[in-house]
Amino acid sequence: IIVFDDSMPKMRCRFTLAHELGQIVLHHDLVSDASGFVKVIEPSNPQIETEADWFAARLLAPACVLWGLNLRTASNIARVCNISRQAAEVRAKRMAILYKRGKFLFHPLERRVFEQFQPFIEASRKNPF
Repeated sequence: IIVFDDSMPKMRCRFTLAHELGQIVLHHDLVSDASGFVKVIEPSNPQIETEADWFAARLLAPACVLWGLNLRTASNIARVCNISRQAAEVRAKRMAILYKRGKFLFHPLERRVFEQFQPFIEASRKNPF
């Protein structure tokens, strides 16, 4: 169970959920506290938190989808992916590197993600954001 404060803005809730899911998927060391809640053993470890943030950003704003939509600016990424401006700025910087490389859809899993989003990408081309 992931517990979060749903009174926070929707984009914050989404990122928090994705971040915490990342802690689980990335097999970060977790331990139950006295209440039965599971927590990261070293929550102050910057590397663990950064990894979970990367997971969340990639989950909520997949590079192949941003490429398919030709999104390049933080403001567009934030708006379309419903993530914070700060998260979108980090993602936009990474996308700039990826656009320079120009190597999208090389990995089979990336192609599968792109295919799953294809109807959304096509609809967005007809009715831009």
